[in-house]
Amino acid sequence: MTMPESPRLLWPRLLVALARSSIGSIYRNWALASFSLVAAFAIWFVIEDVENPRVTVRFPAEGLPAAVPVEARNAGNLIMKDSFAVAVVLEGRDKDLENLVPGDFRAYIDVQGMQADIEDVREVKVESRRSSVRVVEVIPSAVRVTVVEPVERELPITIRRTGQVAAGYQEAETASTVEPAAVVISGLPERVASVRSVDLDVNLSGVRDNTTVEGDLVARSQSGAQVVVTITPARAKATLQIEQTFVQRTLPVEVLTTGDVASGYMITNVKVEPATVAVTGPQAVVSGLNKLTTPALDVSGARTDQTLIRTIDEPQNTSLGRPSVTVTVEIRPIECSSGPAGAPCGGTTFVVGPTFENTPAGLTHSGLYSVEVKITGPLTQLRDLKPGDIKATVSLAGGALGTRGYPVTVTVPGGLKAEPVANVQVTLVASSGGGQ
Repeated sequence: MTMPESPRLLWPRLLVALARSSIGSIYRNWALASFSLVAAFAIWFVIEDVENPRVTVRFPAEGLPAAVPVEARNAGNLIMKDSFAVAVVLEGRDKDLENLVPGDFRAYIDVQGMQADIEDVREVKVESRRSSVRVVEVIPSAVRVTVVEPVERELPITIRRTGQVAAGYQEAETASTVEPAAVVISGLPERVASVRSVDLDVNLSGVRDNTTVEGDLVARSQSGAQVVVTITPARAKATLQIEQTFVQRTLPVEVLTTGDVASGYMITNVKVEPATVAVTGPQAVVSGLNKLTTPALDVSGARTDQTLIRTIDEPQNTSLGRPSVTVTVEIRPIECSSGPAGAPCGGTTFVVGPTFENTPAGLTHSGLYSVEVKITGPLTQLRDLKPGDIKATVSLAGGALGTRGYPVTVTVPGGLKAEPVANVQVTLVASSGGGQ
């Protein structure tokens, strides 16, 4: 009795039988399959010819001048004396012939073997850069061509500026730079001779910052027309310095007094509110200012504090953040011990705005400062003493970022004595290059 085969043994036999059946079917029907494939291509070509037929056109169109420039090949160091352009008759499908430009073609004359200054007739050949477009005819098909030795000249590069920088800015007086500074032009003698400048065009419209521009160089004639020559190198880079024509700084306001207060009294402080005011104007003017002033304040015969509004003197060609300040002149009785004339005074205190020296590089002081100075001396001298006669100097030597105490040196007129002043707490910050 024969036992049935295992399913595991039947699977390979079934696969082999199926493969033999498929191959046999393809072999028996290969002719039908080939016919179907050919028929499909034929139908596609028919549809393509109907919807997008092959046509012949002239480029540029009839009546327009030739537009495809002709170059010389195998010329060595020679160049063509004349320039040429040709038209072409093309074959292709409608869609492939749309939007043609001269750059879609490369026209050339092979001048190999020609001698300088000897004319010869040479065929013009044109290659299509569109694979689906075929060149059928070149118009004209040949030209009379002469090759000549080129000449050379070296010329400096000129920056040709167009447009205006942003309002409130100008190109700095410091010379702009261009790299390289000069180039060599070469070409036909008459063209090279007609070149008056080799320009790098730079558009400054709306520019506010230092700017670097790199671009192609252009040779121009006296009239400004472009001249076709070879420029070596063909590109350059220019760097231009742009600066603000108007800047703003914050400056202290100084108020002077005139006249003498009442006998037995003295000015101990002049307070200005606000102590600083913004001034805007041309950089050359504003950078030369170190303070703002007001008309002198007359304190003749005064015995008490004087508070007045004073108009700020506006420097020429500038504008101020505010037109006036409030000035308070503090007037105090002179407190002196009894005794003979010329005896020392018991002590009179002045409020003085210090000056700063030995400021570390890259740092500046932030804020407003004042020191109280007690002065003693003969009554006759104290009577005529004014805050401006007292000099308080703060040395910032060895200073660092942050707040710390710095020593104060006080100088007074001869015959008077200033008591020692405690260190002033000063805040140093990084300098921004502008402002006070």
